[in-house]
Formats: sequence, structure tokens, C-alpha cells
Amino acid sequence: MNRDSEEAGSNSGRGPRLAGILNFSEKIVYYGAALALILTVAILFVSVGQSLLAVFEEGPLETALTVLDRVLLIFIFVELLNTIEIIVRENEIIAEPFLLIGLIAVVRRILLVTAEAEQNLAQENFQNLVLELGVLTALVISLAGALYITRRMEGRRGMGPN
Repeated sequence: MNRDSEEAGSNSGRGPRLAGILNFSEKIVYYGAALALILTVAILFVSVGQSLLAVFEEGPLETALTVLDRVLLIFIFVELLNTIEIIVRENEIIAEPFLLIGLIAVVRRILLVTAEAEQNLAQENFQNLVLELGVLTALVISLAGALYITRRMEGRRGMGPN
């Protein structure tokens, strides 16, 4: 009987220690991912600056499209950083930041497709363009609906019983 209690005591010591190691390892991975995202955002800012300087070579429309694409990509990376911060701080994964990232990505694609539509107005490309815009519109509506429902559900959870 005494031996069983000793084994149980030694096993219970391993559990919290292992959980602590895993938690520490998880935080290292999150911080590494955050550092990689920060470096990527810095590179994108440099790229935006280079694109703005090339306005006379590429033309204003091409430059504006490139800058718009890169700025929206920066927003996506910033939302990913925010998501990592929430995960590290609250130790749980929340759906809302991922929905926002998806929404920004879809809006980014819609803006780029419509801006490039002028160049791709051949008959066969036009049908593909309309189909892609239809799918992207359905995605925006779906993601916006999911975001609305998520925010309503989180509001109810925060209220608690009356």
C-alpha cells in the first residue's frame, strides 16, 4: 500500500512538470512565430516604400495596386500577431481573429480582382472573373455572418446569468 502511494506521488509530480515544459515550449513557438511575422511586416513596409519610389517606372495604377496589395497583406499579418497575443495572454484560441483575417484576405482578393478586371476583359476571362467575384462575395457574406454570430455569442458569455 505504501509503495502505491509513493508511485502515485511520483507520477503526480511528473504531470505538472511535463505540463509546465509543454506550456513553456508552446510559448517559445508562439514568440518565434510572432518574431517571424514582425520581420515579414518590416520587409513588406520596405517593399511598399520601394513600390512608391517606382511610380514613374510602372505607372500610377500598377503602383497603387501593388501598394494596396502589400498594405492589406500587412493588415493580415498584424491580425495574425494580434491572434498570437490573445492566445499567449488568455491561453485559449478564439475564433474572431481568424474570421477577421479571412475577411481581410477575401476583401483583399476582391479589390485586386476588380482593379485588374480592366486588363482581363476578354470574353472567356470575363466569365471566370464574374464567377470568382460571386464566390468571393458569398465568402464575405459568410464570414461577416460568422463574425456577427461570434460577437453576439461572446457578448452573451460575458453577461453571465442575471
